[in-house]
Amino acid sequence: MKKFLFSTTALAVAGAFAFSGGANAAEKIKIGLGGFMTSEFGVGSNDGSFESDADGSLTKRDAFNTVQDSEIYFTGTTKLDSGVSVSVTVQLEADQSSSGQNIDESYMKLTGGFGDIRIGYVSGSNTTLKHIAPYVGVALDGTASDNYIAVPAAVNANVSTNTATSGDAAKIVYISPVSGGLRIGASYTPSTTASNNSPAIGGTAGTETQVYEAVLSFEQTIGTGSVQADIAYEHASGTSLNTHDMLRAGLKISAGGFTVGGSMSRKDDVGDPGLGATSTVGQGKNNTSNTDEITAYDLGVSYKMGDYTFGVAGTKSNQQSEIAAEDTESKWGAGVSYGGLGGGVTLTATYINADYSDSGQTVVSNNNSGHALIGQIKVSF
Repeated sequence: MKKFLFSTTALAVAGAFAFSGGANAAEKIKIGLGGFMTSEFGVGSNDGSFESDADGSLTKRDAFNTVQDSEIYFTGTTKLDSGVSVSVTVQLEADQSSSGQNIDESYMKLTGGFGDIRIGYVSGSNTTLKHIAPYVGVALDGTASDNYIAVPAAVNANVSTNTATSGDAAKIVYISPVSGGLRIGASYTPSTTASNNSPAIGGTAGTETQVYEAVLSFEQTIGTGSVQADIAYEHASGTSLNTHDMLRAGLKISAGGFTVGGSMSRKDDVGDPGLGATSTVGQGKNNTSNTDEITAYDLGVSYKMGDYTFGVAGTKSNQQSEIAAEDTESKWGAGVSYGGLGGGVTLTATYINADYSDSGQTVVSNNNSGHALIGQIKVSF
């Protein structure tokens, strides 16, 4: 897989530039600005037992909270005489961060008849071509609701169906041209650690995780409607506790203002790759809090009426944390958005209900449920 990705990338780049001729005549890239700013405010509640201070270790949250999410995009494109477009993108996180990390994605993209090649800190092919439930307002498959409804530390289930272990780590991504509505994508991430050093993947001190991705996507417009689908595979190769396989599939259908869609994923433990295909060393994490045996689903429907969009969606995940026991996470929500103000301004309101269960255990700090009502003002520029 690794050799295939490198050879495919090399051939595509060679083909793109082999006959570029007077590439120096192309205009130098001029950087433009874009981005968004989202101001959010909401009220939430957590289960009274979870927030009790009977054992002296739990903390009660305030019902009201505000959250800010802003990014500034620096982008630019130039077209060479060969017809190949070269673009650069840098996404700056514009809010204060306790991690000190201010750059989100930062990558170069080459686009032509061969498709496009992305190199740098960017999302993988599976994320770029995925299809999930149509969320309106605050999405359920991320961590946005965690700002109002606390997730118990003992619950490790994850409702996201995305095969996104590589995140925005440095990688090579290939997306093919569209043919009959079909596209393929592939990605190789040498290391999920943000470092310029060659990845330490072997020996007693080898700790790096490498990620391989492949996806087949279909998108077709039919009259005023559309059909979108994907099936994707991910393999993460690292230490025995950081090695897994993951499959996902998604489908979305739109017609007459309605959009119905959903997706599912399955993540499985894999033995230590350094000890051969029959190794069960990696299976030592089966039925433990470190297990990768997670199944997730999402399903939703939305309806667009003029400047308004309404939606209802739900998602659930199960993690096999013990023999005959599972951690579960489930959410459902309803949202409405209004984009009739103009100027790139969108208003949204979302209600979310979430429930977290730790393998059926009765310890109050290991289980929680709650509600949140969240409003947003988003300005795109």
